[in-house]
Amino acid sequence: MHFPPLFLASMGLVGVITGRLLFGRWFNHLSLYSLIWGTGLALFELRLIDYTPLEAEVWMLIGYSWIAFAAGAVTLILARVAVGASLGTHATALPVQYAVWERRFFVIAIMVISSIALATVVQHWLVLLKMFGSIVGILANGYKIYRLRIENQIPGLVPYFDSLALTAAYLAGLYTARTRKIKLLALFPLIVIVLADVAFLGRARMFIAGILFASAYFLAGIKSEPRKRFQAIDKGKRLLMLGLVLTMFLVAAEYVRTFRGAFEGFYGTTKELRQFERSAFLTPSLYLYLSSHPGVFNAYWKAGGEHPFPGSNTFAPVFRILARLRLADNVSYYTKFYNIPISTNTGTYLRELHADFGIAGILAMPYVLGFFCTALWLRIRNQYRLTTIAWLTHLYVIVAFSYFYQATRLGYWAVSLITALAVSSFIDHQCHARVADKKHDRNE
Repeated sequence: MHFPPLFLASMGLVGVITGRLLFGRWFNHLSLYSLIWGTGLALFELRLIDYTPLEAEVWMLIGYSWIAFAAGAVTLILARVAVGASLGTHATALPVQYAVWERRFFVIAIMVISSIALATVVQHWLVLLKMFGSIVGILANGYKIYRLRIENQIPGLVPYFDSLALTAAYLAGLYTARTRKIKLLALFPLIVIVLADVAFLGRARMFIAGILFASAYFLAGIKSEPRKRFQAIDKGKRLLMLGLVLTMFLVAAEYVRTFRGAFEGFYGTTKELRQFERSAFLTPSLYLYLSSHPGVFNAYWKAGGEHPFPGSNTFAPVFRILARLRLADNVSYYTKFYNIPISTNTGTYLRELHADFGIAGILAMPYVLGFFCTALWLRIRNQYRLTTIAWLTHLYVIVAFSYFYQATRLGYWAVSLITALAVSSFIDHQCHARVADKKHDRNE
């Protein structure tokens, strides 16, 4: 069953505009979801690779999950409109002293957390230097390192702590929104993440860091400061700042693709796509990465699905901890491969939802995700708390990765969320306490 690419792209555009009208700004979860799925499905249906056509049932599930997410995203807004309530007023501006203390805590938190992550990344590089003798040796053996990482065959690595840089990236986004410019401090955690992914030829953490940074930055637009003050920032300067971050990640991602030895001569590619086999950035492997995932879900569906323990994909980090305690079976970091006809293994978050919870997962979870994103968005609009922003930025990672796979499978996503909540709660408490003490001293 086929749909014209232009139709699918148009549906994505409708979703983007609907999100803009409902939320009053371009950066919101409904627009983000629609942009990613509309673009991805249109690329799939361009058929620059001879993908196996999607079954009618698969199209129905994709369409339903999109509608369910949109319904969840608009439920609270339509309910408020129906009862004549406003969407909430912006909270009054925080005292100047609050913003001063908050920026100070951002500086301290970014420095400390990024330094811990950097120390871990340096340890990872030292392990590789011991294995391959030199930086040149590491670069020359990029594909081998990539395979060793996948097979968990690199001993002696300090785990988890490098993921703290993702929390620092979230804080850097907020700090950049406050200072109205990208300072070297804000780039610190992003550079650490690039060094971490370059070492083992990965890209996921760079993408997550970019989403966390951008989400925190744009969600500052519905924070406690008056909206007109936020809009007074020069838009060109903001785009330039974000473009700098994007360029850094794109260059690093291209390096990873090159040294991973990405194969570009795929079976079933059209002559138009083959013309890009020797180019940089725009390559057949990039097209495969951006388009193939519904095809994997389709192959999974035709094969009768998989039957893991319920919830073991969605809550994989928890199951991995239980496995260490011998209370559950271990959950692999990598999912099963399917031929579409190219062998690949990521099949959108619908694959994990169906494997964990059956049809009920596809029926319910997209709605729940959209609902909670809007609930948190409205809460940020009404009451300024960093903990709320921390939750929503990490849910936006799930939304952004929904076309690829279930982001909650990733241990570093969970580490980042837990750390972000802890740090945000501490900063919230300290800033409010210090402002309260200041008021008390003035009243005496």
